[in-house]
Amino acid sequence: MEWIVIGVLVVNYLIDTGLTLLNVRYKKNPIPDNVKDLYEPARYKKWVNYTETKTRFGLLTSGINLLVLLALLINGGALIQVLNGVANSFNNPLLQTLVFLGLYQVISFVIGIGFSYYRTFVIEENFGFNKATKKVFVSDQIKQIILTVILGGGFITGLYYLFESFQENLLVFVVILWVSVMAIFGLISYLYTAVFVKIFYKIEPIEEGSLRTKIEALAEEVGYKVKAISKLNASKRSSKMNAFFSGFGKQKEIVFFDTLLEKMGEDEILAVLAHEFAHGKNKDVPRNFIQQFIMVGLFVFLIYFILTSPSLYTAFGFDDVFVGFGIILFSVLASPLNFLFGIPTMALSRKAEYKADAFAVQQMGTEAMANALKVLAKDSLSDLNPHPLYVMFNYSHPPMHLRLAAIEK
Repeated sequence: MEWIVIGVLVVNYLIDTGLTLLNVRYKKNPIPDNVKDLYEPARYKKWVNYTETKTRFGLLTSGINLLVLLALLINGGALIQVLNGVANSFNNPLLQTLVFLGLYQVISFVIGIGFSYYRTFVIEENFGFNKATKKVFVSDQIKQIILTVILGGGFITGLYYLFESFQENLLVFVVILWVSVMAIFGLISYLYTAVFVKIFYKIEPIEEGSLRTKIEALAEEVGYKVKAISKLNASKRSSKMNAFFSGFGKQKEIVFFDTLLEKMGEDEILAVLAHEFAHGKNKDVPRNFIQQFIMVGLFVFLIYFILTSPSLYTAFGFDDVFVGFGIILFSVLASPLNFLFGIPTMALSRKAEYKADAFAVQQMGTEAMANALKVLAKDSLSDLNPHPLYVMFNYSHPPMHLRLAAIEK
């Protein structure tokens, strides 16, 4: 069992690395004609450098993370047993689980914080994207730790008691866990803007004026009731642009990054908004829910398998099933499941994006939607020439040249 787990880790890493290197080599091919003039020469050189830098850094971080996890697992989990030994100094089984996972998270955090700092203050800074100060960075890290302790600790505690209560009837365990996870996702979605986003960002209403009036008119025309139109101070951290909806059904709150409002004209902003409205009109939200429901079900059955396979634990030095180590095993074994399930779901997502673009064109015209996409691509130094195989496994949106070609039709 030890080498099966380690094999999954290594094979998943090799596939990811292979796809990344394939995508890098593809950059030698000519850029598609319809995006060839998107970057002027200096901007194009910057895009190439940014893409190469991010790729090298991504390969480095994934390689180091793999080595750390392998170091913990090889030799019968000798190092993972060091963590277990510390956790076993506590008498309470739940506390042992939380301490074990807490120590594992400390190791992950110590490694990850350095990567995060370098990504923010070296890579993103050098290419003009980072706007965060070191004070903001530290504050965000502290907030993330607190959220991880509260939400992660709460979930692990619930999982532990659920497993302990239904060890004799694991089918009930599976059903309750499945429903509970979906309920948690729904609650997080409902509270996302009102609670979680506001922990990190300041959100305020967009002032009365031409843009607000046009947004309200567009929403009414396509059959949505907008309960709030807000802007988020994303420029405090990055120059990149975005916008999102929150809320259920036809009651929507629209949140724009202030960077998007600064860099796009009104027609382009409305085109982006029409694209987002289209996902609701085209029933993409129910489809995403069904996909999520299926995916959660697969993950729950994977947890069931892990928690009912003592040999997975004895292979790494444990006497019996241990929920804390089971969570780590889940993070490893879920990777191929997520990888395979991602192929059809990514394809459906890309198809939905084409349909949403078409709806936006109907509402705002070809020029407005095309210009909006070009602004987004230029601002974020988007990859203009990704390998088709890399797109199949990693892109939830079609590449820019394909989207523009579809819009031009």
